[in-house]
Amino acid sequence: MVQAAPEPAPESDPLRERLLDAAARVFAAKGYSGTRIMDVVAEAGLSTGAVYGRFGSKNDLLREAVCSRSAARLRSDVERVAKVADLLVAGAMRAEPLSDSEAMQLEAYVAARREPEVAQALAEADEIFRSRAEPLLATAHQDGTLALDVDPDAFLYFIRTVHLGLMAQRAASLAAPPGEGWAELIARIVAGFGPRGDAGPHGSESD
Repeated sequence: MVQAAPEPAPESDPLRERLLDAAARVFAAKGYSGTRIMDVVAEAGLSTGAVYGRFGSKNDLLREAVCSRSAARLRSDVERVAKVADLLVAGAMRAEPLSDSEAMQLEAYVAARREPEVAQALAEADEIFRSRAEPLLATAHQDGTLALDVDPDAFLYFIRTVHLGLMAQRAASLAAPPGEGWAELIARIVAGFGPRGDAGPHGSESD
């Protein structure tokens, strides 16, 4: 079963939150290497002192922006669905342009290849998502949506893999297949997470 991760405590400093929101927007627009502290300062409408009074460096600021804003989006995804399978359906059926939070997350995955602090922030956000999803997983095992022999970690990894791949395609303005084919495929995949019944390995009845 997934291990719970410590969730960032709500901040009482409105300027800190303002800086994190601004950092997320700039990071989403310019990427990690293209983001400068002055860009964040200008976006937030604050002074440089407001940044360094709260964060030790650009890395500290961007790391917290990635962790807190990614975790908030993932938490929102979990809280607006009733079943864990809906996490897959909701993400798979999105077609609109990326939000700032999604664009920031996608940029973070690219930056994580060279920036260990960004990779750590993504790992922390993922642990928060997994801990939030744990009650949905327990319910899914109880109601049969998720068969007992389906590994929960593998299921959540699959959801995140699908969502990340679709974010990349949406970022590139690649459209989903026309018609109902994609929706039907997702419905089949979701159904496949349930009990196998008496079907054999190739879909025929077992002897």
